[in-house]
Formats: sequence, C-alpha cells, structure tokens
Amino acid sequence: MKKILSLIIAVVMLASCVTVAAAKDGFSDVAEDRWSAASIKYAVDNGYMKGVGGDKFDPEGSLTRAMVATVLWRREGEPKPTAPSGFSDVPANEWYTDAVAWAKETGVVKGITATTFEPDGKITREQLATMLFRFSSSAPVSVPERADLTPFSDDEKVSEWANEPLEWAVEAGLIKGTDGNRLAPDGDATREQFAAIIERYDGSFKLAYNEPVLFSHYTEPDYPLVDDADFYVSVNGDDSADGSFDHPFRTWERARDAVRTLDKTGRNGIKVAFMAGDYGPLDLTLTEEDSGTPECPITYCKYGDGDVIFDNGFTVTEDRFLPLSESEKGLFRSSAAGSIKKADVSGELADYDPAACLVMGEDRVCTLARFPNKYEDGSDHLFEGAAYNCDDEHIRVTMPMLISKLSSYRPEEKIYVYGYLTTGWSKDLLETDGFDPATGLLHVPHPETTTAGYLRRLPEFDSASWNQTALVNASEELDAAGEFWVDPVTKTLYMYKPAGDYMFAGGDGAMIAMDHADGVSFAGLTFRNSLRGILHAEHSHSLTLDGCSFSGCAAENAVMIKECDVGRPYDVAVSGCDFTHFAGAALNIEGDGDLEVKLSSGGGVTVDNNRFARVGLSYSAKGAVAVSTDGARIAHNVFEQCSWEAVDFRGAADLTVEYNVFDEVCRNGDDTGAIQNYSEIVNFGTVIRYNLFRGIRGGTNGRYCVYLDGSSGVEFYSNVLYCCDCCVMNNSLSKSNVIRGNVMINTESGVSAGARIHPDCTAFTEEAMAEGDVDRILNDGTYKRWISIFRYFEYRPSLKAKVNEMWPGYFDITTDVEKWNTAEFCLNSSVTITGNVDINHTGTYKDDYPENVRKYSIIENNAAYAADENPLFVNPSRGDYRVKDGAEFPDIQFEKIGRY
Repeated sequence: MKKILSLIIAVVMLASCVTVAAAKDGFSDVAEDRWSAASIKYAVDNGYMKGVGGDKFDPEGSLTRAMVATVLWRREGEPKPTAPSGFSDVPANEWYTDAVAWAKETGVVKGITATTFEPDGKITREQLATMLFRFSSSAPVSVPERADLTPFSDDEKVSEWANEPLEWAVEAGLIKGTDGNRLAPDGDATREQFAAIIERYDGSFKLAYNEPVLFSHYTEPDYPLVDDADFYVSVNGDDSADGSFDHPFRTWERARDAVRTLDKTGRNGIKVAFMAGDYGPLDLTLTEEDSGTPECPITYCKYGDGDVIFDNGFTVTEDRFLPLSESEKGLFRSSAAGSIKKADVSGELADYDPAACLVMGEDRVCTLARFPNKYEDGSDHLFEGAAYNCDDEHIRVTMPMLISKLSSYRPEEKIYVYGYLTTGWSKDLLETDGFDPATGLLHVPHPETTTAGYLRRLPEFDSASWNQTALVNASEELDAAGEFWVDPVTKTLYMYKPAGDYMFAGGDGAMIAMDHADGVSFAGLTFRNSLRGILHAEHSHSLTLDGCSFSGCAAENAVMIKECDVGRPYDVAVSGCDFTHFAGAALNIEGDGDLEVKLSSGGGVTVDNNRFARVGLSYSAKGAVAVSTDGARIAHNVFEQCSWEAVDFRGAADLTVEYNVFDEVCRNGDDTGAIQNYSEIVNFGTVIRYNLFRGIRGGTNGRYCVYLDGSSGVEFYSNVLYCCDCCVMNNSLSKSNVIRGNVMINTESGVSAGARIHPDCTAFTEEAMAEGDVDRILNDGTYKRWISIFRYFEYRPSLKAKVNEMWPGYFDITTDVEKWNTAEFCLNSSVTITGNVDINHTGTYKDDYPENVRKYSIIENNAAYAADENPLFVNPSRGDYRVKDGAEFPDIQFEKIGRY
C-alpha cells in the first residue's frame, strides 16, 4: 500500500448543509427493513438528496452525473459559483446549473469533452469514486493509506485513471465489494448506493473548512470508586457519627477535625471521600495542623459517580424565568416591561443586600438597573463627585441632570442609592424615602445604620466616595441587557431580556482559606458562586487540584496561591480542572516580588490539561492564569472566550507554555495579548511553543497573540497563529527575545504588517544617535527604565553574579551613555526574528524594520505567501491544511495541541 502523509489540521464537522425535512412517513418505495433505509433517511434529513416525485425515492434508480454534482454542492452549503460552467449542455436555471458550475470550478468534475458535461449520463462506481476523491482533495479531509485491490475478483477491470481513487475509497470504507467479492467498477451506481456512500463519507471525514490544527474540548476526567477512604461525608450524614462508610459525617469541618486526630506516622496518606450531593455554602479554614506530609498527604475527593457541590450562592436557570403579570408591568417603564421576565428567588434569598452578592450571566457580570446605562461616548464611567453634598440625614443632589431624573420617578416609589465600580458592579445599597426637587435633598431615614462601605459612611461622606455612586429608582431604570433588579420585599428577580442561566455569588470570605497548610489535595469536587474567592492559600505548599470544577466566582482571583516560603518550591499541580465564569482571574500563583527571594524560592508549578472559559468578565488586565513564580509549566490547556489575557507571566522566568489552544481570548482587552508580560524584564529561560492561537482580534491598539512588553530572554517558536489581527509585540523595553519558526495563517489587516512582529526599538531616534544628542537620550523614559533596573544590580553584586550565572547575556548592555553608538547601548539588542511563515495575509507583507533595529538584531529568512502558493499546506484557500508531501515544516506536534 502506498502511504500518504496525512497530517490533519482540522476537526469540526462541516455544518454548512442546507437541510430539508424528510417525508413524515418515509418513501413508499423504501421499506423500513431495506438495507439502505437508514442511509436514505440520513441523506434526505441532511438535505443532500430528495425524492423523485410524489412519495417515491427510486432507490434502485440510476445515479446521474448531475445528481452527484448537486449532492456534493448541497453538502457544501450551495455556494454561489463565480462563473457559468461553460458546458453547452448545461442550460441556465436548471436544478443542477449552479452545482455543475461549482463542481467544475473546484475540480470535482470534468466534462465529457471540453464543452459538454452530459448531466443525465449514468455514472459508474469507479467514476463516483473519482468524483469523491477529487472532492476530498479540495476539502480538508485526511487522505488514508491506499487499499490493495488485488483481493477483489475483478480488480483487473479497474480503469487505470480510477485505480488510486478506488484504492482511496475502499481504504476509507466508502465503497465495499458486491456479490462475489467484486468491485464492479464499471457497474452503474444507484441512488441508494450513493446515499450509503455519502453517509459513510460524513462518518469518516467530520472536518471543517478553515480550522487548522487539531482541537478538542475539555472532557471531565473519570474517577474510580473510592473504597479505601479513612472518612466519608454525605449530605445525609451526621456529624455525631464516626465517619465510616455506613455512618458518614455531614460536614467538611467535622471531617477535617477527625483528620486532625490521626497519627500520620507510618501512613502513606489520609483520604476523605464525599458522596454525591449539594452540600450548600462552604466556609472552611485549613491551617498548619491540617497539613499532610510528603509521606502522608491528605486528599479530599469525591466518592464515585455524581457531583459533589459546594455552593456559596445559587443559580437561576433559564427555565425559571416567567412573563410578568399585568400589575407587575406597572413597576417598570412601559417601553421596557415587555422585555422583562421574573424569577422567584425567595427560597434562596432570606435577605437581599446587593453588597452581599453579585449576579453573573454566562458571558457577563450583570448590573443593578442604573442611570445612565451609557454616556454619549459609549463609556460607563460614573458621576462626578461634585454631583452630591451630604449632611447627617440628607444627600443633596447638585447636578441638574440628576435632579431632573429623580423628579421624574413615581413619588410612591422609594429611591435607592447604589454604589458601582467602573465596571458597573453593585457595591452597596442605601435606602432613602423622599426627594425634594426644590432643594435637591434626599432624606436618609436611618443614618445610624450607614456605617460601612462606599455608601454607608454618613456623616463622613466625601466627594471621592460619591465618585463611585449613582442614584436610581431601580425598577424604572431596568431597561438594558444585563441589568437586573431584586424586589427586596417579595424576593423576586427581574431581568431585562434574560438569556441562559444566572449565578448569584455570595459568602463572606473564600470558600477554602489555607494558611501554612501543606500537602493537601482536592480531587473531583465542584465549587460554585463565591463572592470573595474559592481557594485562597498563603504559605502553603505541595497542593494539588485534580479534576475539580470551579465556576461563578466574583472575586479578583478565584484560586489564589501566594507567599511561598523562602527556600521552598510551591509544588502546585492543577490538572483536569474546569474553570468557567469568573469576574477576575481563575488561577493566580504569585511569586515573591524581591528578586533575591524569588531566585531561591517558588517553582514547581504545573497547570496541565485544564479548561478556562469566560474568565475576566470584569477585572481588566488579569490573566485567566497569572503566574509570577519561576519554573512553571502551562501545557495542554484550552482557553476559550476569555475577556482579557489568557496567561500573564510578569516577573516569571524559566516558564514553559506549550501545546495550548487560545481561542477568541482578549475579547475586551486593548493593547494586550493572549500571553502577556508587561514591564518585567527577568524572563530568561521562558519558552512559548507548539500553541494554537485562533481568532485573537479587535482592539484600537491591537490584541496580540503574545505581548512581550519589557520581556527578556523569551523564545517564541513553532506556534500556529490563525485568523488573528496581531501576532507578536516585542517592544523597546524587551531584549534578547527570539521569535522563530512560527506559522501565521489568514492574519488580517488593521495593524500594519511590519508591526505584527514588532521590535519597537525606536525610542532612540536615528537623529539623536547621529547627532550624539546625549541629553535627549538621558531624558528618554525607556532609557531611564533600564538605568533604574541595572543600578538595582550595581548595589547588589552577589545578586548580579547569581543572575549572570543563571542567564548569561542578561547584562550585555551598558549604562554608559558615552557608548551610545555601540551595539552594547541598544536597549533591544539581539532580537532574533527568523524563519517565520506568513500565509494569506490580507495586507501587504512587510519586513522593513527600522535601521537601528536591524543594526543590532537578526532578522532574516521570514517569508510571505499567497494562500495556495505556500510550501507547507495543500490548498488553504479551500481550507485544506494537510501538509504537503515532503514539506519542510516547523517542529509542531499538532496531535498534542490542546489534547487531554
């Protein structure tokens, strides 16, 4: 058999088919037990084939050339051809006209002659195999090894031109032998045979156009039944029990206390297993006495099947929302009432205080109804502090716009004062009971209770605090997507145009707070809806998160691990976890800010095989994963639809980021990157490789795949960057970075092509260097930044020696201004940009970096190609990213990208 190189760079099933409904009762000439019945139904249900008239399908009817072209055309979604077919026997406006023109255009069919197609001509089995082979060659499907046809009794009857297509079709399972183990290559193909073949084709080649690189979604790990736990916990348990399987505890706290009583000597571990169930809110503290040891770690895990859920709030599912009654519509503006729905949350909310919970939708942090929704410039900044003055019992409104707004509210409705951060979060609530438009005074009936928070400072209100507030009658201002209001009396949630589920995050602190607690693992547990954080660990080492699910956290960091003890590695492993719907970062592992401490601490961090989705919905400039400790590895993760950075590694060295998928991240960010380092220089030993970046787009100043702002010693190589606006930012504070061997596909214009790999070493202008303008150089902000960094080391010679030993070349730069015209002086020295391939960029490719960049850098062997003139892939304009036979391809192991 002839083996064909068939590296596949696609995975999602082609879904652009036009569908038509199958006959309700099937076809009268297709019996339910007919061998082809299921295939015929499949072809009809997917819109590929239709009946021949009435209730007939004609399964044994001959297949014509026009029928095959039309079925394949329908499977492609009926694309409009760019020109007529040119065949004299294919008239305009026939049911097959556009299909034949498309099939000729794409090379699927060729004419019987140069001018004739013979649309009604019968098609043989080998002709059908050939058309499918051509169709597959113009589409992103794998080409299997070729089958050996000699075992078939009539293999000698195969035409020479059909030999390879039939080998391919047999190996792919599309065509099988007939009676007598015959191929019957010259036999007429029937309609039912084609229905079966097209079904097999879809089963073999579930691929999509324009989707380079293998890609898989997160799959929940399987956990074996735990039958060796030391203690068990159940929602039906009793804390007065002994924690055995038959008599489990009820709470985690009781299990923790039981673990404390055990002697760890001679044990190889202690295990607590939770049986499936919803355990409600969690407020757990683990301290030094709850630590495991290297020989005896402590594991908290689920028992078997089913979810073990800890929920500090609650979730309102979409099906709970109901239309408003007529009386309820009167609470709202008539123009908005028709778009508002309600959900009864009285069972979950004993009280309602907007300071005590936060509401998140599936793709946003929701806001209490507010005025205004947006300013004319599109921003949602808040009122100026000068809008208000206060005394002990009143708030005086001075802004005419607000006086007018407050005067328009119904007098019987109380006015609530809500506090907001600039993102529109609810922060606090203050009840008032009357507004006097003449004086602008709002009366506060209970000033003695207003003692905490932005809005509870009476009588010490000041303009700074009021800079984060808005006055609103919540019900009348419920008129924008993402806004809600909770009636504090009936505990009814009102949502404007609700879509999907909504999560109420609550709780007074992190669900699990750890302090000097080492050697603890959490496996298979689910944590939801925390206002203040899920897991916050300080001075804690040897932690493992395995197959846990985290969602609905409103804190700046959902999982926070910080303050590594001096001289100890973190030894943190996060694997197989699902992180979704966070206001801030999903995972933040902080290193020590003191470089001397950092070089002897931290490390041992592995973030592997996790999913991060819809992270950073409110907090800006925060990575889904933020790591500032050295020696971490972030691999095989999928980052989907994150609002800001996916990975933030400021201050981290010896970091490895590999085999990850970054899919539509940086959705709200600007002048940032999927992988971001901002103004931190000690990154030597960091490698970013074998990753797929897809759909990183938008932003006024650009959204980059990797943003190396002030990075040093980073290697970015063998990555695929697909349909992204901006690829790499390497600016004037960066040095000794290497950008090599990356493949950029279908990158779009909007940022100049020359800036897409962007060593912005222009802070020292050619004029300043040519004139020897030392004053201008000395006063440059970039130069001052570098001088301050290197002076730091001049006062710490032992630290400088350590850094130079770890990262040779780090100090290959001078602080002597008199050397301004030497290679030593260039702040962006030794930037290497080489061997990168740009395919099908919509703008004009440029390699025109400034001369003062080229003078001290290596920029060579980068290439740009039109879509189908590239040396790597078969036919990108048709979405075919199979690697060409013999192509010299960068060292990218596609089968490992984003895989679990």
